Amino acid sequence: MERIGLEPGSEIGGYTVVAPLGSGGMGTVYRAVDGGGDAVALKLLHPHVGSDAVTRDRLRREVHALQKLKHPGVAAVLDAEADSTEAFLVTELVSGDNLEEHVRERGTLDAEELLDLAEGLRDTLVAVHGAGVVHRDLKPSNVIVGDDGPVLIDFGLAQAADDSKLTADGLVLGTPGYLAPELLDGAEPDDASDFWGWAAVLVFAATGRPPFGSRPLEAVLARARSGDVDLDGLGPLTATALRGALAPVPADRTAPDDVVAALTLVVAEGEPIADETETTVLTEDDVLGTTVLGPEPATVAVAPVVAAAAVAPVAHVAPVVAANDGQTRAFDPTIVEEPEVEDWDEDPDGVGWIEGDLDASEEPEPEGSGYERPPAQRRWGTLLAAALLLGSAGALYPGVTLVVFVLLVVVVRTIGSTVEAMYGRRERGGVKRSDRAVAVATAPWHLLRSVVGLVPSLVVAGSIVVILLGVSWWLVGNDHWVVGDSPSGQEPQGLTATILVGVFVLLGAAVVWWGPLSLMTRTGARRVLAVIAPGPLGALVATVILLAASSVFIVQILTGAPITWAPLPTPVLP
Repeated sequence: MERIGLEPGSEIGGYTVVAPLGSGGMGTVYRAVDGGGDAVALKLLHPHVGSDAVTRDRLRREVHALQKLKHPGVAAVLDAEADSTEAFLVTELVSGDNLEEHVRERGTLDAEELLDLAEGLRDTLVAVHGAGVVHRDLKPSNVIVGDDGPVLIDFGLAQAADDSKLTADGLVLGTPGYLAPELLDGAEPDDASDFWGWAAVLVFAATGRPPFGSRPLEAVLARARSGDVDLDGLGPLTATALRGALAPVPADRTAPDDVVAALTLVVAEGEPIADETETTVLTEDDVLGTTVLGPEPATVAVAPVVAAAAVAPVAHVAPVVAANDGQTRAFDPTIVEEPEVEDWDEDPDGVGWIEGDLDASEEPEPEGSGYERPPAQRRWGTLLAAALLLGSAGALYPGVTLVVFVLLVVVVRTIGSTVEAMYGRRERGGVKRSDRAVAVATAPWHLLRSVVGLVPSLVVAGSIVVILLGVSWWLVGNDHWVVGDSPSGQEPQGLTATILVGVFVLLGAAVVWWGPLSLMTRTGARRVLAVIAPGPLGALVATVILLAASSVFIVQILTGAPITWAPLPTPVLP
C-alpha cells in the first residue's frame, strides 16, 4: 500500500523520517536519520516504480556500481532496499543550496564561477560514466552548490549504460528543456545525452533562465530539437561554446573539454570585444581554437560594441525562473508537434494539465537549521510488561529490585538528557560530525543532572510508601488486619504478604515514573527502547522477553518461595 506524505517519526528500513525535502517522478525524498542519529537523504520510490521487477533489478546494479564510486562530486550512496514494494535509496545529505535556489537567491554565476561549475560537473560525469552509470536527469535542482565544488545528487532516474529503456515503450521520462533531443526520438541515454544536459545546466547558471523556455511544453521540446537556445546576455565566446554543446545532432556537438577551454579563455582574457566601427565575424574554430566534429560551423556575427563596454564587466542577469520549470515528467514525444512561433505564448487545449507543478520538488525551509528531532514514541505494551516484571520480582526480592530500578532510572535519565541536548544543538545549528563526541564529553554533566533531578521523585515515592506502611503496621498491630499466615513477632511470609510487598514496590516505582521532574525518565526510556528494541518487531520481542522473565517470578510466588529482604532490614510484624 502506498504511504503518501510520511509524517516525521515514520520508519522506513530502520531510518526515521524527519521532514520531506521534495518529490519527483520517481519518488519522494525525505530528510531522515539512521540508527546512530546521523542525517541522511532517503528517496522512497513511488509504489508503481518499486513494484516493477526490472526497475528493482536495475536499482540493485546501480547501487552496487555507485557504492564503489568514491568521488567528491557525487553524493555517496549509503544504503538501498530493492526487494520490497517500499523500495528506497539512501544517500549522504549534502549541505548547501541546489543550483536553482542559488541562482534564484544570489543571481547568475560570473565567468569564474561558471568555469568552476563546468569543470566540477564535467569531472563528476566522467567518473559516473566510468562506473557504467548514466545520470539522465541533469538539471539545476540536482546540482548542489557546495563549498568544495558542485555535487551531483538524485540518481533516481539513473540508468546503467547497458540496460534497456527505463520507461515503457513510447514514453520518455525526464525534464523538458534538460532532456537531450535524441532521447525524444527514442534513443538510449548515454554519455553524450548527459553532457547535453550538462550544457543546458550551464546555460541556466549563466543566464538565470531555462535554456529553451518554460512553456508551453511543445515549444520547449521544439526549441530543444532545433537548437534554439536562449543565450541573450552572454558574451560571444561563452554563447558560441554553449550553443555548440547543445547542437541537436550528437555528432555536431562541441566536446565538453572544448567548452571548458573556451570558458577558461573567458576567465583569463575576457570576452572578445568588437571594434567600435567594425563588425567582426567569428567561427567556432576562431573562438575555441580547436577542431569541432561535424559539418563546418556557422559563423556568428558580433554587433559593434561601444568602447565603454570594453572595460566594464558584464552585469549579472537577474534570474527569471518559471514557476513550473525544472520538473521531471513522463510524456509521449510522438504527440509533440512543432508549433508556429507566434503560438508559443498560448496554452493549447489539453496541455495545461502536464505543465502544472507535478513534482512540487521544493519545500520552504523552516526556521533554524531545518532539523527536526525524532519523536520519542510511547511503548505502552513494553511498559506494562516491564511493570509486571517489576512487581513480581519486587514481591520476592524487594531490596534488590528497588536498587536495580533506581540504577536503571539514573541510566535512562542520563541517556535521555544527553540525546535531547544533542537534538537541541542540531535544531539550532544542524547536524555536525562532532555531535557524538560532544555528547560523550558532556555525559558526566548529564549524569549529575539526572541524579539531582531524580531526588524529588524519590522523596515523594519514599514518603508515600512510608505512610502506607505505617498505616498497615497500625492496622496489623491493633488486630484490624491479619497478613495471611504470618504470626505476630515474626517476619511477614506467605502469599498475602508477598503480594502486598510487590504492590508496595510497584507503587513506589510508579511515583518515581510519574512523579515530580519525571518527564526525562520516561523520555530517556523511550530513547533507549528505540535503539535496543526498534520498531514494532523490536517492541514485540522486548515485551515477550519481559513477560517470560515475569513468569519465572510468578511461579516462585505461587509455590510459596520466601521473601528475601536484603539489602533491606528484615521487618517483624507487631
